[in-house]
Amino acid sequence: MSDILKIVFIIVIFLLIAKFFAFLLWILVPWFLILMATSLWYRYTRNKIEQKKKWILLELIPPRDIVKTPYGMEQFFSGIHGVVGGKNWLDRNIKGSVFDYFSLEMISQSGSIHFYVRTLEEFRDLVEAHIYGQYPETEIRQTADYINSVPEKLPNENYDVFGTEFIFLKENAYPIRTYVEFEKDAAIEEKRVDPMASLLEIFGKLKNGEQIWVQTLVKPTFDNWKKEAEEIRNKLFKRDKEKKEGLIKKEMVAWKDATRTVARQVIIGDILEGSSENKDDPRWKSLLDPRTVQEKDVITAIEDKMTKLGSEVIIRYVYLAPRDIYRADEIRKAIMGYYKQFNTQHLNGFQNNSRLTPGAGVDYWFEFKTLRNMYRRKEVFTNYRTRFFAQHSDVIPWLKPVFFERLPILNWLFIRSKPMVLNIEELASVFHFPAVTVKAPLTPKVESSRREPPIGLPIK
Repeated sequence: MSDILKIVFIIVIFLLIAKFFAFLLWILVPWFLILMATSLWYRYTRNKIEQKKKWILLELIPPRDIVKTPYGMEQFFSGIHGVVGGKNWLDRNIKGSVFDYFSLEMISQSGSIHFYVRTLEEFRDLVEAHIYGQYPETEIRQTADYINSVPEKLPNENYDVFGTEFIFLKENAYPIRTYVEFEKDAAIEEKRVDPMASLLEIFGKLKNGEQIWVQTLVKPTFDNWKKEAEEIRNKLFKRDKEKKEGLIKKEMVAWKDATRTVARQVIIGDILEGSSENKDDPRWKSLLDPRTVQEKDVITAIEDKMTKLGSEVIIRYVYLAPRDIYRADEIRKAIMGYYKQFNTQHLNGFQNNSRLTPGAGVDYWFEFKTLRNMYRRKEVFTNYRTRFFAQHSDVIPWLKPVFFERLPILNWLFIRSKPMVLNIEELASVFHFPAVTVKAPLTPKVESSRREPPIGLPIK
């Protein structure tokens, strides 16, 4: 009889669980359909608006001898940050309007190096004004798009292509190593370390027919990202949300303060009257602060990052070459080496986006590795050609923890690019004109001033 009861009990539990999941489906399925409809509508309306915009490509030919640090480029990014805003909820989610962005590009074609800015035509004066303001002798000219020099569909029977995008190792709140850190110990010009040197060295050694294109998409953003940074900082501070203290907790705090006072007397040798009034005393802080030196450095770095303007950024590159000289593995390691200069063990750094990198990820028994790699190569190349910037509807972040993090297969149905948040100092570190100490003989240089900068612009 007892066995029958056990079986009945198990069946009842099973039916209850099945009923619960059936009820759950009535909640999840509608939300999933809303997610898909919102994403598809947003993508459709956004593409219609993007097709109407007029983009131009400006080539930047820097002066021969740049003695400035990347601080000048930092001021440039600060200047173009003014385009942020101007879109309300209705514009973003119903009409499909997106925030404006810029594309900063460095390329090498058979060893010949070029710098470009792709911008909306309406922002041309803004871009030129801030470039001339910081680099008065720079030549700026509108030019044909270099991407049209190769077939629209790659790879093909003659050319092969490899590319990927970079994402952060940690949350956006953690900063990368910047040019300030590179130059901290540089007392004289000859000792200046320009992180751009290694990338231009790679660019300058390309063989005839090889090309590397590096693209940094910059979308100035509001300060919403700082809320996450503050939460991470507070967590490192071990701060809890303020709660009303009860009588028992007050007594416990009083006993703890009394114990600390006695400990302080034993260690330091004197007593501070009224411990709560003297918590700002540096000796008191050094005694009671449980954080390590590295933890304090992390908190300081996060706070420093929050003091400057931030932008959503996508960094991607492609390497293309005739199949007989194609050497993607060597180029991939070299470019990754350049971006790893900005990595730190206790803060942040760059890594390949495994959802877009050919050859990355897990190969299940039902996957075809060759087909997947071919698809990813085409996807990255197409994203580069179109300067694709992943901008989601406001609804997507709400549903991301429910679907994307628990059902990874949905990443195949939706956008897999992941923008990072860099402040203007970090941006200037990864994209700036090479200093005079960097030897890049195949980089076009302005021998003398070709055009005067606009009158009245501040020049640092």
